[in-house]
Amino acid sequence: MPMDFTIDRDSDIPVYRQIIEKITSLVASGGMKPGDKLPPERELALRLGIARGTITKAYEELVRSGILEAAQGRGSFVSSRQDVFPRGRKEKAVELINSLVNELDALRFSFREIKSIVDLVLLEREERTEHFHAAAVDCSPEALKMFCRQLGFLSRIRIHTFLLDDLAQAPDAEKRLAEFDLLLTTTTHHSEVLGLAQGLKDRIVQMAFSPSAETIISLAGLKPSQTLGIVVESPQFLDIIRTKLDDLCLTNRADQQFIPCDGEQLDRFVADKDVLIVPPAFQSALDRETAAAVASFTEGGGKIIPFDYQIERGSLVYLEERIKLLLER
Repeated sequence: MPMDFTIDRDSDIPVYRQIIEKITSLVASGGMKPGDKLPPERELALRLGIARGTITKAYEELVRSGILEAAQGRGSFVSSRQDVFPRGRKEKAVELINSLVNELDALRFSFREIKSIVDLVLLEREERTEHFHAAAVDCSPEALKMFCRQLGFLSRIRIHTFLLDDLAQAPDAEKRLAEFDLLLTTTTHHSEVLGLAQGLKDRIVQMAFSPSAETIISLAGLKPSQTLGIVVESPQFLDIIRTKLDDLCLTNRADQQFIPCDGEQLDRFVADKDVLIVPPAFQSALDRETAAAVASFTEGGGKIIPFDYQIERGSLVYLEERIKLLLER
């Protein structure tokens, strides 16, 4: 599939990061869709007039981020694993609803009757799931919040969160987890959760996470002149962010990190920063004093980049299938 973009040779943003930003933007906007094949590295390098190694570096980072998939001998393709197409999914939902309404309208149901039928079906689904409980286990509070935020859209299934360290120190970890229908954790911590609850291994579901397209675009577009700061709740989530910055050759520019305590400390921390990288929904959870410090930073021209670490679409689809099978039983 043709990719119509150019490289700004006068920009201080490295060329490989410009390529990452351009491709990710195309994917996020729907200009490229899951399964679309990218030009071979040699072909794109010739088209842009740059070294093939630069294209290779960009493609490899896009594969690590879950934006692309590489198939041996076949090339690189837009991945369907990560949910980087929120607008497309919503449009698909509207299309399906319109199709259903048209069919019911053809059967001479009134709009009031259609609404009543849909409400009844949804109520029945809610009643079936109101007693369904899942436990989310991870090493950082940020990741646990993301579990709740993303899985809240699936159904009314109640999500209970556990920090991995707390469970590891509990003498009855398996007993505490036995009351849940499913145990959700990241692929990184699957073996640790399994070690804590060997008798519940059939309930454990691994969820793959990766940064969202919007996060990749924002990070790839950072300029070398910009100074970075990272504001997190936990050192575990800090490690996740630093790993991605390292992939983009940005780690050495974010050598200061801060686990927030109060507004005065944050004011001092951001005094020499141009950009803050923060967890999702960071600003909504701040107290008044710290929120004022953040507002002062942005009013002074500072930029905030939420590090949105999303459950990949493939993991969500698998989880939905597991839930469906359990409910049918």
